[in-house]
Amino acid sequence: MDEYAGRVLADRYRLPRPPADEFELVETRAFDTYSGQEVLVGQVLLPEVVSAEPADGEDGFADHDGLGESARRALDAARAAAAIADHPRLVQVFDIFVEDGSLWIASELVSARPLAALLVERPLDAYRAAEVASDVLTALRAVHASGWTHRNVTASTVLIADDGRAMLAGLAAGAAQEALCGYNPLPEEVLAGGDGSAAEPPWHGPHSALEQERARQNRITVVGAVTERWAPEQAHAVHENWRLSPPVGPAADLWALGSLLFRSVQGHPPYPEESAAELVQMVCAEPPAFAEECGALRPIVESLLRPDPEERPEAEELGGWLRSLVRSAPEPDIGVPTVQVPTDPAKLPVKRRRGELVRRRRRTAAEPMGAQHRRHARGKQAKAARPVRETRPAKAARPARETRPQPAAARSEMRQEQLFHREQVVSSRTAGRAEDSPRRLGVRLLVAVLVILLAVVLYALLVMPHRNAAKSGADGTRTVPAQVSGGAAGDGGGKAPTPATTAPTTKAAPTTKAAPTTPAAPPPPDLGSDFALHTDSAGFTVAVHTGWLRAGKNARDEVRFSGSGLQMTVVPGRDRATGDSDDPLAYQLVESELADFRASSWSSASGLQSLTVRGRPAAEGEYTWRDAGDNTVYARNLAVQIGGRYHVVLIAGPDSERAAVQRAFDKAVETYASG
Repeated sequence: MDEYAGRVLADRYRLPRPPADEFELVETRAFDTYSGQEVLVGQVLLPEVVSAEPADGEDGFADHDGLGESARRALDAARAAAAIADHPRLVQVFDIFVEDGSLWIASELVSARPLAALLVERPLDAYRAAEVASDVLTALRAVHASGWTHRNVTASTVLIADDGRAMLAGLAAGAAQEALCGYNPLPEEVLAGGDGSAAEPPWHGPHSALEQERARQNRITVVGAVTERWAPEQAHAVHENWRLSPPVGPAADLWALGSLLFRSVQGHPPYPEESAAELVQMVCAEPPAFAEECGALRPIVESLLRPDPEERPEAEELGGWLRSLVRSAPEPDIGVPTVQVPTDPAKLPVKRRRGELVRRRRRTAAEPMGAQHRRHARGKQAKAARPVRETRPAKAARPARETRPQPAAARSEMRQEQLFHREQVVSSRTAGRAEDSPRRLGVRLLVAVLVILLAVVLYALLVMPHRNAAKSGADGTRTVPAQVSGGAAGDGGGKAPTPATTAPTTKAAPTTKAAPTTPAAPPPPDLGSDFALHTDSAGFTVAVHTGWLRAGKNARDEVRFSGSGLQMTVVPGRDRATGDSDDPLAYQLVESELADFRASSWSSASGLQSLTVRGRPAAEGEYTWRDAGDNTVYARNLAVQIGGRYHVVLIAGPDSERAAVQRAFDKAVETYASG
């Protein structure tokens, strides 16, 4: 409480004592004496000077009787903005009051830093900026769902919390500033009293030329040179007649988000911010700077900064783009520094040789402390004296020992010598066994690994060919679900003969026995009720949806079928497989049917693979691009060599119909046959 020794606002919020060189208060911490917690208090200057108005209403806000017209509008707009539902990504507003010629907003104190403070240190990379934009977009969608437009998405109102998430603040302050400038930030439902009545509210914006000029000057002064708050529709409302400019809606917040992404990644705004008046003119007349350094974010930023609000992407589509970009982010480089080994020999560990560390034998309870050492010493003495005794003849020494009684000390010494010798033998065997156990374990592991590898090789040689044959058929080699049948007999790609025609007969069957029967042809594929086999005059057979129509063969030898929003293109052997296009995978790079994919600025390809279809080289893949109408197209393509020429099957449709495109592609490729 000692630090909160400054002024008191509304008889409730105690401010900290400001430093001597601070004269204007914009945003600071405060202590709420009612709730006993810290809050964040922000200030919005009003054009009139009014007296203190403590909160005495039921909603906690002060009575605004006696205020000027613009101040009353600002207070009403801030109150209405603070009344929207709470959201985890929005900073909550607790109280709004007017005191000492300023509008004060008491809001939630979040343990976070503004994005502007982080950008001063260094710009963000594209993937981190996409994470921040995804959180901000979530907050904006909650604001838009309540009928509001935020109008205050800047690097100062986006807060980066300690746990990495982003939160959005400034909704009430932005609404109050827009009202002070003479524009109406409230939704139509709020203006109509919440019941949607057709009665026109008394205030919609500037009416006369004088009011419009005042509004323009006020907004330039209050908002300032902040690119995020000057969307083209907002700039046109100031630079030209606000009634003729496009309405300010959620698209303005998306334009602000695109400008914020540009600033976060490239380190500077898309327009110069030296003067607010020049910024307004440039936004109305010139396109933004190229987002060359935005990397993977460049298509998103350029689509958000389009001048026409109708051409900007929807919030749901933008959220999908950002999530895809975040999921494709590379793994971060931890960058752990290398630990230097000390060079001082005194600090290095002692290097031991093998055998220096001896494990001591456990001492029994009845054995004294120094018995082991004495026993070892006596054992050494006995071992040194043993060769002298062994030089004597054994037969002569034995009767002497038997006839002469030995003292107790000599018998005890001999017994200890025998025990010591036995311990030495046991310890040497144990050491050899322990020393040999790691080798045995390594040999066993090596043998186990070799046995497993041998089993895998045998499984691959003996079992896998039969499984592949069972999956792909007796004469097919394609491992994907689709199987392409051969062409005509004259083009070198005829149908594979049945076993009855290929098996040579060396001896005629007896007349008394039945003639060998020819194996039945494989049953036709199950096309279902919505597909039918179509034999085309261009020389091919393919499964076509029952509701599709044939468009005929065009100048590029393409036969097209369309229906249900999808289109199938079949090219029966137009191009030769020669030169650089001998590889089917390389042929798709120059294939005419994929010209729209190569010409699009937003495209991607996946699932590209080379395969063998009944002994013929082929390739397939899936492609996604944006057409001239800014619609996402999804296509599946197959190119197979038959008789030295390429046969192409391409099925394309909207990105939302991926399942239908895949199903039609599988049916077409499974039944396609040339000739």
